[in-house]
Amino acid sequence: MAIIAGGDESMKKIPKFKSEKEEADFWATHDSADYLSETKEIKVKFTRSKKKLVSLRLDDKTIKELKEIADSKGIGYLQLVRMWVLENMNKMKAA
Repeated sequence: MAIIAGGDESMKKIPKFKSEKEEADFWATHDSADYLSETKEIKVKFTRSKKKLVSLRLDDKTIKELKEIADSKGIGYLQLVRMWVLENMNKMKAA
Protein backbone atom coordinates (compact mmCIF):
# COMPACT_ATOMS: atom_id res chain seq x y z
CA MET A 1 0.00 0.00 0.00
CA ALA A 2 1.38 3.41 -0.94
CA ILE A 3 1.62 6.13 1.69
CA ILE A 4 -0.33 9.18 0.60
CA ALA A 5 0.93 12.64 1.53
CA GLY A 6 -1.04 14.47 4.24
CA GLY A 7 -4.03 16.52 3.10
CA ASP A 8 -5.27 13.98 0.55
CA GLU A 9 -9.06 13.69 0.78
CA SER A 10 -8.87 9.92 0.27
CA MET A 11 -7.25 9.53 3.69
CA LYS A 12 -9.52 8.13 6.39
CA LYS A 13 -10.73 10.12 9.40
CA ILE A 14 -9.94 8.96 12.92
CA PRO A 15 -13.23 8.11 14.64
CA LYS A 16 -14.25 9.41 18.08
CA PHE A 17 -13.86 6.78 20.78
CA LYS A 18 -16.04 6.23 23.84
CA SER A 19 -13.26 4.63 25.89
CA GLU A 20 -9.54 3.86 25.87
CA LYS A 21 -10.37 0.18 25.36
CA GLU A 22 -12.42 0.99 22.26
CA GLU A 23 -9.53 3.07 20.94
CA ALA A 24 -6.99 0.33 21.73
CA ASP A 25 -9.15 -2.26 19.95
CA PHE A 26 -9.44 0.04 16.93
CA TRP A 27 -5.68 0.64 16.61
CA ALA A 28 -4.97 -3.07 17.11
CA THR A 29 -6.82 -3.75 13.84
CA HIS A 30 -6.07 -0.61 11.78
CA ASP A 31 -2.93 0.83 10.20
CA SER A 32 -2.10 4.32 11.46
CA ALA A 33 -0.58 5.13 8.04
CA ASP A 34 -4.14 5.29 6.69
CA TYR A 35 -4.80 8.26 9.00
CA LEU A 36 -1.69 10.39 8.46
CA SER A 37 -3.65 13.40 7.19
CA GLU A 38 -5.07 13.89 10.70
CA THR A 39 -1.75 13.83 12.48
CA LYS A 40 0.56 16.70 13.34
CA GLU A 41 4.29 16.55 13.77
CA ILE A 42 5.42 17.58 17.23
CA LYS A 43 8.82 17.79 18.87
CA VAL A 44 9.23 15.76 22.02
CA LYS A 45 12.11 16.22 24.40
CA PHE A 46 12.81 13.51 26.94
CA THR A 47 14.78 14.44 30.01
CA ARG A 48 16.21 12.00 32.48
CA SER A 49 15.93 12.73 36.14
CA LYS A 50 19.27 13.72 37.60
CA LYS A 51 20.85 10.88 39.50
CA LYS A 52 23.60 11.02 42.07
CA LEU A 53 26.26 8.42 42.65
CA VAL A 54 25.97 6.46 45.90
CA SER A 55 28.91 4.43 47.13
CA LEU A 56 28.20 1.12 48.83
CA ARG A 57 30.82 -1.23 50.24
CA LEU A 58 30.02 -4.93 49.91
CA ASP A 59 32.21 -7.99 50.40
CA ASP A 60 33.30 -10.09 47.43
CA LYS A 61 30.91 -12.94 48.28
CA THR A 62 27.90 -10.60 48.30
CA ILE A 63 28.91 -9.02 44.99
CA LYS A 64 29.38 -12.48 43.45
CA GLU A 65 25.90 -13.51 44.61
CA LEU A 66 24.40 -10.27 43.32
CA LYS A 67 26.00 -10.86 39.91
CA GLU A 68 24.65 -14.43 39.79
CA ILE A 69 21.11 -13.30 40.62
CA ALA A 70 21.33 -10.43 38.15
CA ASP A 71 22.65 -12.75 35.41
CA SER A 72 19.72 -15.11 35.97
CA LYS A 73 17.36 -12.15 35.43
CA GLY A 74 19.28 -10.86 32.40
CA ILE A 75 20.18 -7.52 34.00
CA GLY A 76 23.31 -5.92 35.42
CA TYR A 77 24.00 -6.30 39.13
CA LEU A 78 23.98 -2.53 39.72
CA GLN A 79 20.56 -2.34 38.09
CA LEU A 80 19.41 -5.15 40.39
CA VAL A 81 20.65 -3.31 43.49
CA ARG A 82 18.95 -0.09 42.35
CA MET A 83 15.72 -2.01 41.69
CA TRP A 84 15.82 -3.62 45.15
CA VAL A 85 16.48 -0.30 46.88
CA LEU A 86 13.50 1.33 45.13
CA GLU A 87 11.21 -1.66 45.76
CA ASN A 88 12.05 -1.75 49.45
CA MET A 89 11.70 2.02 49.81
CA ASN A 90 8.19 1.75 48.37
CA LYS A 91 7.37 -1.10 50.78
CA MET A 92 8.63 0.96 53.73
CA LYS A 93 6.57 3.99 52.65
CA ALA A 94 3.43 1.86 52.37
CA ALA A 95 3.92 0.24 55.80
